[in-house]
Amino acid sequence: IQVVQGNLLGSILSNLLLVLGMAICASGLLRKTQQFNAHGAAANMTCQAVASISVCLPTMFRGVANSTDHQVLMISRVCSIFLMAVYGLFLFFQLKTHSDLFTDENQEEEQEGQLAPSISVVLLFLCTMTVAVCSGALVDSIEDVSKVYGLPQAFIGVILLPIVGNAAEHATAVTCAYKGMMDLALGVAVGSSTQIALFVVPCAVMFGWIYDQPMNLAFRNFDTACQMLSVFLVSQVLQHGNTNWLHGAMLMTTYALIATITWFIPEAD
Repeated sequence: IQVVQGNLLGSILSNLLLVLGMAICASGLLRKTQQFNAHGAAANMTCQAVASISVCLPTMFRGVANSTDHQVLMISRVCSIFLMAVYGLFLFFQLKTHSDLFTDENQEEEQEGQLAPSISVVLLFLCTMTVAVCSGALVDSIEDVSKVYGLPQAFIGVILLPIVGNAAEHATAVTCAYKGMMDLALGVAVGSSTQIALFVVPCAVMFGWIYDQPMNLAFRNFDTACQMLSVFLVSQVLQHGNTNWLHGAMLMTTYALIATITWFIPEAD
């Protein structure tokens, strides 16, 4: 359970800090400042704050006197239902009622040829199956890799696995930002984090419920603090609607700090 929690948290942190930070720095190589749609970024970060609160509350409740693991589990499942509802509302807000807030006003890129819907669905299915098989192999090998190479399991779950899993998003965000498509880069990095926080994490809790596994939202105190502080930092960076290379450097430095501390997290007995 802790490996799954660490991997999910690591994916959020990787997108918010590493991927976004490198995208901003890539844009800063060619531009003094980079403008983007602040309204869409603010909506995403507000959802991230809600997700952080939903993780923080069960974690804090676990420390309340006389609280039980069953109570924490039930609270996590109720919070997950609310989070999935919020994600549905956010999609309706983004795609229907306030879609104009998420339009890119500055970029005029030529449209390239698009794949047919049927081919896109087939490719998406094949990629999903491939990723699922690879992810299963990675998770199964964590313990052996940790023993053979002396890598802490927390570092593998929170840092290494998310970096490998987000490689495609990472390359896409950096490339788009370098070409000046900052809104698209933000959609890839921040949008992916929002999807994980509001949908993937609650889905993991719900599937744990279905398969009778005690998956909950009570993460380690360190993990919860990392998520909330990262959301706060990224919100500060994106609030003005423009960025520069220094912002990206600060985000990547924060990720490096978290990675360093994660290396020293002791293994659970």
